[in-house]
Amino acid sequence: MKAKKIFPLLLAAAMGFGFMPETTVSAAQASVSASETAEPLLVNKTHPLPVGYEASLSLVTAANCFGEEFQIERETYAHFLELRADLLRPDATTEGAIQIEIAAAYRTPEEQQAHIEALRAAEGEAYADAHADPPGFSEQQTGLALDVVVVENGAPKADWYNIYETSYQQMHRKLAEHGFILRYPPGKSGVTGHAYDSGHIRYVGKETARKIYLQGLTLEEYLAGGEETQRMTGALGSAEYWTRRNPDGEKTMSEGELNAIRKTMRAKSDILADMANYPDTVTGDDIREKIAFAREGIAYYNMEELYGRGGVPIPQESVLRADDNCALDEAPERASVRYAFPAKKAHIRYLPESSPWYEDAYDWTYDLLQGFTANPGEPLAVLAESRDKKFCLVEARQHIGWVDARELVFVTREQWMKYAAPEHFLVITANRKKIQADGSVLTFRMGDRLPLIKPEPQEDGTWLVSVPTALAEVPVSVPADDTVHKGWLPCSENNLIRQSFRFLGDIFGWGGMQDSVDCSLFTACVYRSVGVELPTDSVDQQLAMPWSVDLEGMGTEEKLAFIKTLRPGDTLYAEGHAMMYLGRDDSGMPRIIQSGSSEWFPGEGENGTALKYYVRKVAVKDFFYNGSEHQKAIERVIGAASLRGKRASGTHS
Repeated sequence: MKAKKIFPLLLAAAMGFGFMPETTVSAAQASVSASETAEPLLVNKTHPLPVGYEASLSLVTAANCFGEEFQIERETYAHFLELRADLLRPDATTEGAIQIEIAAAYRTPEEQQAHIEALRAAEGEAYADAHADPPGFSEQQTGLALDVVVVENGAPKADWYNIYETSYQQMHRKLAEHGFILRYPPGKSGVTGHAYDSGHIRYVGKETARKIYLQGLTLEEYLAGGEETQRMTGALGSAEYWTRRNPDGEKTMSEGELNAIRKTMRAKSDILADMANYPDTVTGDDIREKIAFAREGIAYYNMEELYGRGGVPIPQESVLRADDNCALDEAPERASVRYAFPAKKAHIRYLPESSPWYEDAYDWTYDLLQGFTANPGEPLAVLAESRDKKFCLVEARQHIGWVDARELVFVTREQWMKYAAPEHFLVITANRKKIQADGSVLTFRMGDRLPLIKPEPQEDGTWLVSVPTALAEVPVSVPADDTVHKGWLPCSENNLIRQSFRFLGDIFGWGGMQDSVDCSLFTACVYRSVGVELPTDSVDQQLAMPWSVDLEGMGTEEKLAFIKTLRPGDTLYAEGHAMMYLGRDDSGMPRIIQSGSSEWFPGEGENGTALKYYVRKVAVKDFFYNGSEHQKAIERVIGAASLRGKRASGTHS
């Protein structure tokens, strides 16, 4: 929405910044086609529409739900209809069904001039100049650009750019799948000439849109980036870029070194469990200690002000009832351990309560009780039951919490040990992988492992693995491709980099929800694929690493200098956040790859306040984006960690 409140930032951008003047309009861009093969057309304040463009533009007429009619380029409209239909189907990436409608599309030069005059009359000359480009320089004349509005209860819904995630931001994550980009994203006004406009989208074709989205670019930056950017081989989109800069990164750790590291990490961490040697019984004190440990996952939040779905306040009685359901007073003096697997997946919760608890009335994603999602084949040690017998207290290899008993399949210890300590196994090396078993489609994530029934490939080239399902343990043939690996991948810096880039662009999945990863689960999955277990909580993760250092007392320059001495694959930590270090790019800028939740953009919120924008994806970043309302990411870094310890400065650049 082109809201008046964002005018000051736009005016500053127009007066003080250039708009990528080095980007030229090529002959290919003069093509009217919106197809995948054409280089996307660039039209902005300094790049006019190609001469003769509109004469051969193929337009169709479309109407929105309010009966208003628009003209749109034919291919753009077809893909808009796909996007609209997709958003009307609620899924894990949106709060519910989102209805979008066209609010503006193609304008003739005369219509664009009339639009500018109307803005001048309503808002003043400066506002009109800042929010509408003159005829010949306006994207609205391409037929490829649309202003869309979210409709709720039959009426348009404004996007107020507040501190919570909005349906517009949820829409943005769907755009690339249908060939669109958010044309004016936050923080890029100096490049595009426009401040953040949450409703202005542009069709560029699916492949181009995917590349722009994965690299976090504007159309101007994509076209100016040259072959590296357009082929996804640059710093923002390619593991090869970083591994090429790190020739020593192919050196691998021996099994002896890895075993020593595993032993050290288990000694340092209370959360890393040795499932292969799990005891048959536990004491009442063990159970009470683990219940208390699980509850620490919500100890940081205000339990007196919580919300459920739809922003409904959660009564204090519900909080007390969930706490009492832990049944601390019923823990026996000694209990036999039971053994289980997730039926399809198991949500490990901090308290025995299924309903989500949110910190904010507008939240729908960050369920405070959600700790970890365990997939099929994950050995779970069942230690106790809740008071109402509906939940089980479980310990996994790097997490403790409560699971709805209906999500579990109970097995014998012998069956369980086949997965807890397999002699031969297949590791999932893709970011996620779906496997059909016993009529169900099961989802696995990077680092999950399945025991091999046969240690060598079958005659047809597939691996035969064992998969536990809700009904039985079944043999499944898995193609021997690059989504799996027999045994752990060799543990090397460059393999850590390669594995991290397999997640590029994936949605931020709080506690493993949405079949994805949050920040610390991201680093844990990458490390597990090379045979190293990390806790799924960022604080526990840093504490468990063989070598770690506190950076909290350092100034920005000192901290930045220290970070440059790290090795690719080392981890960095802010409060409640984990990142993985990649090295330094061509300019010497240190970069990280992370599963990020949100960023802040000063001046782009309501009435010139900061905008909190939910990027919610895995991306390559530097340390100078705003990680909080008043701090750059570099200021928020409080620790670094490594498997081997600090290296000599400069050896990886």
